[in-house]
Amino acid sequence: MKKTHRAAITLSLAMCLFLYGCRDAKTPSGEAGNTQPRGQQADQVTLTQQAQTEQQITVAAIEIGTAVSPHQAKGRIALPDNATWRVGVLVEGRVDHVNANLGDYVHQGQVLAFMHSHDVHEALAAYANAVIERTRLQDAEALAEKNYGRSQRLYALKAESVMQVEDAKQALVNAQSSTREADNNVQMEAAHLKDTLGIDPRQIGNSGGAELVPIKAPASGRILQKSITPGATISPSTDAFVIGDLSRLWMLASVDADVLSQLHIGQHATVSVPDVPGATYSGAIENLGQEFDPTTHLIQVRIVIAHPDTRLRPEMLANADFSIGSGRPTLLVPQEAVQQINGQDVVFVQVAPDRFRVQPVKLGEIVQGRIRIQQGLSAGDKVITNGSFIAKSELLKATIGD
Repeated sequence: MKKTHRAAITLSLAMCLFLYGCRDAKTPSGEAGNTQPRGQQADQVTLTQQAQTEQQITVAAIEIGTAVSPHQAKGRIALPDNATWRVGVLVEGRVDHVNANLGDYVHQGQVLAFMHSHDVHEALAAYANAVIERTRLQDAEALAEKNYGRSQRLYALKAESVMQVEDAKQALVNAQSSTREADNNVQMEAAHLKDTLGIDPRQIGNSGGAELVPIKAPASGRILQKSITPGATISPSTDAFVIGDLSRLWMLASVDADVLSQLHIGQHATVSVPDVPGATYSGAIENLGQEFDPTTHLIQVRIVIAHPDTRLRPEMLANADFSIGSGRPTLLVPQEAVQQINGQDVVFVQVAPDRFRVQPVKLGEIVQGRIRIQQGLSAGDKVITNGSFIAKSELLKATIGD
């Protein structure tokens, strides 16, 4: 029992001397720090070539890779703000019939539905009155022009005075001004019919019946919402249809602040939708988010994707895969190469064919199954990549034996 106690004390003192020696050694810095001085035997272990072969111990040079790792963020599909159109009306009316249904692809200018509206009667009456008034004034202008010509001829024959000619001329000018005003009024009423009600006044008959107001698609796209049926009343506050251009979509991915700091505008991302087999799309980060959610502590990153097959729909759940990290060259070792001695992460660096030095290291993140070394190793160092636990055991045995 006393012998075991003395061995434990001896091991503790040896580890203290080892770690003290590590701290006194030159501190490594950066991705490629310096190794410890090579003269200290307390931090070394000997493994013969035969032992290495029998124990299947593998030694390899430090790998140089890039400090990036894959990351997946969850989110949803959304329509871009500038690719959505809400189709409504400017006057109240009753739906007569509907030509388009939910999910249909429609083209710009296509008539989606027709409705009755009493405003059409008033607008048609105003337009008709304006046309009649313009015709009357055009006739008056023609008469004034005829009278002015007659007055000029009589003046040439000394049959009328200069004052009579000037009066005829002024009457013509007034008639021309009235005709222009009447024509402007006709154009204004026609614009109201066409722009507000969607009716071309040139195509209206004189039946006197109620005319149908067309509801047209403002752009090409797919009908995502439909809220009218024949016989329903519709007002300017109602969205009859919602049309979306699905050829280009957003994926709103939720990430935390640490991941956000490692992303950048234009970075490539791969978007997949689990509910749609084979739905994988290439995209790019367009916006790094503007609002932090205090509840989830996440920020929405906006990814733009091309969507030529139009299989996706807004609000579908999706995943975004992209790489995070600096992308700078860095030193990487297999996870199996790292051991712990007295709470310190270490690797075994080969200093001779059969001798290995214990080297404290500072570890970074895991990159595709390998650990990034922040401090403690240099490019070209050879370490035990498989069987480092055996080297640790031999070191402890040698320490106890001493």
